[in-house]
Amino acid sequence: MPETTTPPTLPFKFTGGFALPTKTIGGILSVQGAIQMFITLIVFPLVNRRLGSLTTFRMTVLSYPLLYLVVPYLTLVPKELRLPCIYFILVWKVTAQAFAFPSTAIMLANSAPSRRVLGTLNGVAASSASLCRAFGPTVSGLLQSAGLSVGVLGLPWWANALIAVLGAILSLFMEEEKRRTFESEKVVADVDDEEEALVSPTFTTTHEVDVSLVAVESSRASFDILRSAPGSPITMRATRDEPLGARGYTP
Repeated sequence: MPETTTPPTLPFKFTGGFALPTKTIGGILSVQGAIQMFITLIVFPLVNRRLGSLTTFRMTVLSYPLLYLVVPYLTLVPKELRLPCIYFILVWKVTAQAFAFPSTAIMLANSAPSRRVLGTLNGVAASSASLCRAFGPTVSGLLQSAGLSVGVLGLPWWANALIAVLGAILSLFMEEEKRRTFESEKVVADVDDEEEALVSPTFTTTHEVDVSLVAVESSRASFDILRSAPGSPITMRATRDEPLGARGYTP
């Protein structure tokens, strides 16, 4: 957007842009991608592990209203300070975005009552985000056109700031779910335990029967050995107990 020579009427009535060349805009976008990659892969895991998903999300959402409120005033900054201020706002915006979206995804997954509905929840969340991305630029463009017609450049930004305030207020009432196991998984685990309890006695009984058979066979083998040994008390007792006819004795 080109610069303007119209003097501003603070705090809200001013217009004008930065009149940046295409090369500078491309460099800013490249730096934005590099910063977002670094923050998402390196910084966010450390902060989330330290503070938790809800605290990270809440801290980020509370900063969005101030971010949207400040951005339009960059056009009033002196030219030699504009680019440093742009990069400062860029780091702020990218950091907030890199902290907010993963935290939202984590909390959404933790709030699911069952693993079976995770696909549905993620699908609805992605569809809602896509719907906002579809209508957001259209509504913001209409607000910017309306604002420029009356000399108020920051109208779309401040409208977003109001929406961000509502989101920040709602985040104060959020509670973080820290479920390790879904309820449906617990039910499945209980059913598995019951099935194992029904199967285990059969296995135990069979096992005990096998042990008993081995013990009986061992006892029989030991008895046979003792009986076959010469001078064994068992053999002598059996001999005394036999009737005379059994030993081939005839009077």
